[in-house]
Amino acid sequence: MLMSNPTVLNNVDHKDLKVDTRPEYSQTQNVNRTLVHATEISELHKEFPLVFFKHPETGQTQLHAILGLAKDENLFFGKNGWTTRFVPALLARGPFSLGYKKTEQTSTLPAEPIICIDLQDPRVNTEHGEDIFLQFGGEAPYLTYIMKALRTIEQGLVFDKTLYTLVESMDLLEPVSIQIKLSNVDEVNFSHYHTINQEKLTQLDGESVAKLHQYGVLSLLFFVLNSMGNFQQLIALKNAKLAMF
Repeated sequence: MLMSNPTVLNNVDHKDLKVDTRPEYSQTQNVNRTLVHATEISELHKEFPLVFFKHPETGQTQLHAILGLAKDENLFFGKNGWTTRFVPALLARGPFSLGYKKTEQTSTLPAEPIICIDLQDPRVNTEHGEDIFLQFGGEAPYLTYIMKALRTIEQGLVFDKTLYTLVESMDLLEPVSIQIKLSNVDEVNFSHYHTINQEKLTQLDGESVAKLHQYGVLSLLFFVLNSMGNFQQLIALKNAKLAMF
């Protein structure tokens, strides 16, 4: 989601700002899938199915968490908010994003990240919601939570390249077509997705396994494989929802 009006956050101009996190004001959470990063696989695989997606036009590899089985459907988000312990960072960040301070052209230091807020986001107000700053300017717990999500995204953008390069160079991806049978409705087909070929993974030579382990990727690949079992939870949630109508 692109920021429509990113403004650098500060505890003077924005000392009274709040973010309304009530579900009815969080329409951005109503999506059936979201991009996730390698830095959050170890948490998210406990909650959601994780699958690789290759963009049909660019060929770019991404990792997605599947949240629903219909358009704009998030089965893990309801009238009381998220039902899961962990939330994908791109959805957890709310109306915030990271920007980068410009550095002198002669400087070899990397640009310093800064937190920005979208003042046009309808969740941002001064009346209701989570405080961003404490009374005397310190970070409120909500901002600490947001900063963790933003760090996950920032570090993930780097780690993702390593993950995708290794799985593709070792030819570990295989197409997966998931057919889900739901009560009282037609089957739902998931195509254009990939998962890890478990047979190829377990048959890798010692050098390749050591390389995956060296870069912190080996365990993540097994986590992605294990996450496929979460489709059963997704089906149960969908059937429960259908039974209410």
